[in-house]
Amino acid sequence: MTSSQESSPNSQDAKASFEAAVEKYHARIFQLVYRYLGNYDEADDVTQETFIRAYRAWDNFRGDAQVYTWLYRIALNLCHNQKKKLTRRQQAEGQSLDTPSDNADEDENRSTDVPDTSAVPWNTLERKELNQQLFEAVQGLPENYRAVIVLRDIEGLSYEEIAQVTNSSLEAIKSRLFRARNLLRTRLSSYIMMSDDASGAKN
Repeated sequence: MTSSQESSPNSQDAKASFEAAVEKYHARIFQLVYRYLGNYDEADDVTQETFIRAYRAWDNFRGDAQVYTWLYRIALNLCHNQKKKLTRRQQAEGQSLDTPSDNADEDENRSTDVPDTSAVPWNTLERKELNQQLFEAVQGLPENYRAVIVLRDIEGLSYEEIAQVTNSSLEAIKSRLFRARNLLRTRLSSYIMMSDDASGAKN
């Protein structure tokens, strides 16, 4: 038996395990990327690139992190790169940029004990147009804020998992999340009040 034949069972096992990961996590990775980029075609491309890169590195994946947090890290890095490309393209085309500066959380580590307030009340945003407002508000957040909102309040990752994905401290994650939620509440306050008033009128 040749050496290539001897190694084929391991190769087959690796391929099978990777295919199982793709089947299990493809939808979650796509949702993450789509929520982050806000464009279906771009999300599709970045999701494909995520799994291409994961496949190339699969044999070296040692399991130091959960598979999905490892995939999330790859996807998030690609999202950051894609956002930078889009920003440069918009600037070259002379388009106005509405996204706030990503330096908004530059002092996030000054307070290491930020209270963990409740998540944004997604359930109150029941109507389609309000969900669209939420989607647009998330897109308008600085990148670091948008990342923690998507990972925590939409994907449901723990603080520890988000810290692994973003390579940040727990204190930084809590601080970003606190500020991101406050920004969203401020921007969505009028829509949330409209929803609450509509619900009250029905009752």
